[in-house]
Amino acid sequence: MAPTQSAFARFADHCATCRTCCAVDDEGANLNLPCAEQGRLYEEYRHASRAAARGGDR
Repeated sequence: MAPTQSAFARFADHCATCRTCCAVDDEGANLNLPCAEQGRLYEEYRHASRAAARGGDR
């Protein structure tokens, strides 16, 4: 798996299982609560994406 794909998979896995990221209101709408781990994983994914755009994802 490429670094970008791996970083995205870690980000997506976290967001799908984290109680904070999955918190919803009474109508089922996501509350979009802040989650430090989500932010860290998103930045890791963005960094991998930028590296891939520069040709570093081979």
